[in-house]
Amino acid sequence: MIRISAVEPGSIADELEIKPGDYLLSIDGKKIRDYIDYQYGVAADFFVLMVQKADGEVWEFEIEKDADENLGLLFDNIIFDGLKLCKNNCIFCFVKQQPRGMRSTLLLKDDDYRFSFLQGSFITLSNLKEEEFERIVELKLSPLYISVHTTNPVLRVEMMKNPRAGRIMAQLKYLAEQGIAYHTQLVLCPGYNDGPELDRTISDLLSLYPHVLSIGVVPVGLTRHRFNLTEIESYTHLSAKKTLEQVREWQRKIENLYGRNFLYAADEFYFLANESIPQLEDYHDFPQLENGIGLTRFLWEEFSGLFLPERVRAKTVGVITGILGNEALSPVVSKLQEIPGLEINTIPVENYYFGSSVTVTGLLTGQDIREKIKDLRDKPEYIIIPDIVLNSEGVFLDDLSSEDLKNEFPELKIYFVANLQEMLEVLCNG
Repeated sequence: MIRISAVEPGSIADELEIKPGDYLLSIDGKKIRDYIDYQYGVAADFFVLMVQKADGEVWEFEIEKDADENLGLLFDNIIFDGLKLCKNNCIFCFVKQQPRGMRSTLLLKDDDYRFSFLQGSFITLSNLKEEEFERIVELKLSPLYISVHTTNPVLRVEMMKNPRAGRIMAQLKYLAEQGIAYHTQLVLCPGYNDGPELDRTISDLLSLYPHVLSIGVVPVGLTRHRFNLTEIESYTHLSAKKTLEQVREWQRKIENLYGRNFLYAADEFYFLANESIPQLEDYHDFPQLENGIGLTRFLWEEFSGLFLPERVRAKTVGVITGILGNEALSPVVSKLQEIPGLEINTIPVENYYFGSSVTVTGLLTGQDIREKIKDLRDKPEYIIIPDIVLNSEGVFLDDLSSEDLKNEFPELKIYFVANLQEMLEVLCNG
């Protein structure tokens, strides 16, 4: 049974007196495995809906509606029959680099094609069953987001520790032949899948154009908790610079071949190499923004479109950021410092929880932020924290809550913001 978490006011479900806490049993007698089944089921002009009320009574509805009408049911999850877990044992797996004591949900390794289609999370294809490939094709679940890493079958098996991992090119070709498009990512590990192997992978992926929509190149993320794991080096200034030179050469080839580029490097490579972030037009429609590709440029463009006040009530402000995020935020904060009445600075926080090599803001923990604020000699009146550090329940990765942090510093005004517009509202209105 699938618990209904909410019902949209004024919807068909609302008119039928379906309530939060009721359970969806079936549509046209079929068990609903996930939100995809639900969407296909309720897209019909006529269907039979079975619902169990909170008191156990079962109601049956014959529903006739226009194709574009929304039934109005909302659920806590988008997967109803259990998450499909990853069976790989990748040498660079971030989950295996977590410290002990993390909550169990953070240790789940999903490799679920439903999340790939519905939410843009990356899957490896190595764990898909034949019937799941068939369902992808039958329902035209496109585009998908696929972690390729390398197209060398021997190397992919070595890096992912899964004998099925070597079939990646055959799988990608099959999906392309069936009309399924995909975005791809390559997590680069120095000495493994970079250099000549990166050339091979990009070349192989280009053979699948136009079904390959984008290729994202990102550096491996390494924590200080790599106990008994394969030794992998971090990217340095020189190795990042060399990788960017290689990527740019391929970008020129792709531009000449297809009229537009679709190969992108993560922002971290540019910061490590001390090179300029590409221009807005170089990212097209930002196909891999959630992968840290183009996020800095997107942030700067967002800021350039905001209306800045001529003056604000005098206040001191500190903006919490990771070490890498500080590179992106510094130009924004420099511009804000020109506003009379506003004394604002970034507060870069080193990640002691995962290790100093983890520099992104989204992986900062509550305890690292708390200790940084404690150590500030002159604390600002306002502390602004990007809400990317919290889950949907307002909890940090280390189980400290946003309220815990606020209670620790009752003398400070602490705000969690989703974007620069929200940050500006805090600066203007407090």
